[in-house]
Amino acid sequence: MPLQVFLNELSCASECGADEVAEGMRTFVAVLKELRRWRDISLATQSPLDQAELARGYYYAQWRNDARNKDEHRFIQRMRDRCTTFTAALHEAASPHHDGLWHRHNGLDVQGLGAARLAKGMAVSLPLAPYWDAPWLELDIEELSEDPETGEPVAKASSEQVRHASRPAHLDEHEAWGRLDGLDHVTSGAELWSGRADFFPNLQFLPHVQDHLEKLDPMWFKGARQLLRQLQATAAQWDPDSPTGPHWEAPNIRGEHENARSERMWVDNGKEECFQLHGNLNRNAGRIYFRLVHEEKAIRIAHIGHHL
Repeated sequence: MPLQVFLNELSCASECGADEVAEGMRTFVAVLKELRRWRDISLATQSPLDQAELARGYYYAQWRNDARNKDEHRFIQRMRDRCTTFTAALHEAASPHHDGLWHRHNGLDVQGLGAARLAKGMAVSLPLAPYWDAPWLELDIEELSEDPETGEPVAKASSEQVRHASRPAHLDEHEAWGRLDGLDHVTSGAELWSGRADFFPNLQFLPHVQDHLEKLDPMWFKGARQLLRQLQATAAQWDPDSPTGPHWEAPNIRGEHENARSERMWVDNGKEECFQLHGNLNRNAGRIYFRLVHEEKAIRIAHIGHHL
């Protein structure tokens, strides 16, 4: 499932001119490119982007027709199959929404920021005003419901922060979440394999592990997904120069007994290597066998499945 990204429509309501919008759109596209580096994304806008205003009285079509913006326009064109509206994106995400729900920021209604919250996605803004220069934005939420005793409408107020970026630097603290958020929607070993570069950038897999995942016993799937998530978190924060080794996010990671290590050898880049580190999949029934690759700050996996 792609990462759902929602354009904050209020960031397209500035009084900026063509030059400022052109610069802002270059930064906006840089944010989208960085998000695409993590995983596939879907961009939701209030109205179809090619009909939208980018600033008051300045439309996407005007920006698109400016020759200096051709590269950014081509990037957005290549995303056209992944562009949708707020309503369609919320429907796709099966997000709860009803008429008695309002999201406000600084007293103003914000549909895009609210949709990002409901879909548990990411909000993005054009960097055309200083109040969008933040990695999180505070939302005031008002929801109408019916009093169970009187039947009268009552308003419930709350506040919540939504993930946000208007510059690539804002994405730093969202990267781990962005890469792994879609993992909970993966339901098969084949999907784990096809999405491995997005979900597990610090994990490497010997080629035959594809067959292991595609034929994975369903009883081990959730355990494998969780252990791979934990190994990725471990590898991402691991300092290969540390004398103490990684801090394992998963419980009960251990090495093989000395007399069994000779049976945990796999050919890796033309050389036999020992993959004796391992963790459990489900009630000790399955295993993932792996080794640390210090020079690449990575964990390389040789076996996912039955206990050898």
